[in-house]
Amino acid sequence: MLNNYKERHQQEDKAVITTGPFLVPLETDCEYQVGRENERIIIIISNPTGRKLKASVKLGVCVQPYTPALKKNGICVIKNLPEKEFNLGTFELKPHTCTRIESDIPEVCSLGSNEGNAVVRIVAKGDFLLCGHDCKPACGLLEISVVGGSIYNPGVPGLEQADPVTLFRYHDFVVCEGEDCWC
Repeated sequence: MLNNYKERHQQEDKAVITTGPFLVPLETDCEYQVGRENERIIIIISNPTGRKLKASVKLGVCVQPYTPALKKNGICVIKNLPEKEFNLGTFELKPHTCTRIESDIPEVCSLGSNEGNAVVRIVAKGDFLLCGHDCKPACGLLEISVVGGSIYNPGVPGLEQADPVTLFRYHDFVVCEGEDCWC
């Protein structure tokens, strides 16, 4: 199956990779401040090559339920939360540049409800290099990472404080092999 995947994507020259689902906790903290809200996710795409490369990025969000979850034997299971998909765009990166996609958590979905404590998934399709028998992301083309955290001034780019549980380095991404990977 991996050989078919490699052959198909070498022909298309596009790989599909994902963070997989992860929880964006309501708050982050550190030894100096406690209880800062996670308010922004930043997706960074880097082009370390000497040619133009392209990637499309999508965001999936499963919003926290607002009905109390039922516990059975001390276990809480919240089943079948619908995932909403948001196309963040297609980006062409010039040689030796980076693109930052900054998404404020309470605004990206416009669902009319608080999106804190949501389960998020980032999917990217583009000029990412896959190598090895396990199709792991490798250096040589585009690279991508994700981090979330708190902000002080919503009008200023970046984060004031990052939440380490929202950090996905390029090598943390996994390859999508199915037809239902969005991109």
